[in-house]
Amino acid sequence: MRKTIMRFRFCLLTILIVAFAAGLNAQANADSKKRIAWELGSNLSLSGILHAQSAEKGVVVRRFAAAKKAGAALGITIPDLPATSGDKIKDSALILQYLLVSNGTPIGNILQQNLGPEHAAIFEIALKSNVLLMMYGPGESTTNTIANVIRNRRPTTNLPNAMTDPLLQLIARQASFAEVKAELLTLHEFAPAFIAVLEYNDNGERFYAAKDYLASAAEFTKAIGVEATGPEYYFGRARAYLQLGKNIEAIADYTKVIQLKGSSTTVARNLSLVYHNRGLCYGLISKNPLAIADLTNAIKLKPDYASAYKVRGLVYKRMGNAKLASADLQTAEQLQPGITK
Repeated sequence: MRKTIMRFRFCLLTILIVAFAAGLNAQANADSKKRIAWELGSNLSLSGILHAQSAEKGVVVRRFAAAKKAGAALGITIPDLPATSGDKIKDSALILQYLLVSNGTPIGNILQQNLGPEHAAIFEIALKSNVLLMMYGPGESTTNTIANVIRNRRPTTNLPNAMTDPLLQLIARQASFAEVKAELLTLHEFAPAFIAVLEYNDNGERFYAAKDYLASAAEFTKAIGVEATGPEYYFGRARAYLQLGKNIEAIADYTKVIQLKGSSTTVARNLSLVYHNRGLCYGLISKNPLAIADLTNAIKLKPDYASAYKVRGLVYKRMGNAKLASADLQTAEQLQPGITK
């Protein structure tokens, strides 16, 4: 799972160190409803397809139970799968009617009404992409119709195109069924965790913008629980901890960001900010030499970093080094007039 999530991590790299999503109201979720919407569509369609193909009953039951569980979590009752006759052509038509008309459309409408268009679109892509396991044919109209549904719905999901680009590219070049099947299985394996991480990350940003720092830290903790090697989530939580006055916890998270910087080009490019913030935290708990070291690193990485000069100057002043304090504060003022006032 870690490799497949990392494949798409670049989609998240700019989220935490860019401007905040101001003016959005976020509410805490015990779980990611977008992830559950995907799991509902994925498990419902796969259980139906396996049922139509007379797959092992236990596998069908487990998949359908997962779909019902997801439905229940979203307040939706899922009707039982229809009885099959053993005629695979007729059974396939019956299941397609069940998935796309009898249940897919009503479920999408409920999600649209109760949770919004993002959840409905996520469900639809999960549901209909799996139909390719039954209907795929290189260059065929049904295949192209499903590809167009995915392409047209994904802007509404607010999920990165990188999630579905590989599948659409295979369809465009009329790849073999084996290639498309392998990509579908990969997509449906990593998507739930990836969607959850995105939602937790977005919630963390929105709570931060709303100055609800405790809730923000909690959301980033959820993201870390899914993907523990994502430096962007530790950065987000550290930033919230800093605002909460939890300086020791913030230091631990900023340290983790530095340790993981190699997995994120954006974090690496903004490492000066990480050192600045950790240095500030060290200064706030009177770990002055460590604060000086971090702030010096921040300045080396960003020589015009006015705030780093200011904070380092204040630490030098506390340490009784008036000469260095004065030099840093003067430099900070030259770089950003008014910063030391």
